[in-house]
Amino acid sequence: MIMTCAGCDRAILDKFLLTVLDRTWHAECVRCADCRNILAERCFSRDGKLYCRTDFFRRYGTKCGGCGQGLSPTDLVRKARDKVYHLRCFTCALCRRQLSTGEELYLLDDARFLCKEDFIRGKSAPGKKPN
Repeated sequence: MIMTCAGCDRAILDKFLLTVLDRTWHAECVRCADCRNILAERCFSRDGKLYCRTDFFRRYGTKCGGCGQGLSPTDLVRKARDKVYHLRCFTCALCRRQLSTGEELYLLDDARFLCKEDFIRGKSAPGKKPN
């Protein structure tokens, strides 16, 4: 009986075949649906598609409270209230300086912050309020 590859739909005539998600595959067809890298050791799946760890978590994992993009398990993050942010998204809305863990900051809305210095500057400027 000749098996058919779930990835390319061609016959598997190789000496070895892989079984993933109860389907048979050529080894070279077991690839991430997003980055197309060969999945040699471990893979994740959703809706019949295969993903590497990084792409799976970016697509289906926790999303950044700033940009809305997925967070990879290897991303460095900051937390504020009940949200998680990429480091690059955890910045002051005025000066764009990256904020640090434990630093005093002011929440403008769900995704924007002001560093303490810009907040104080905005409060002390006559007739000006921070955005």
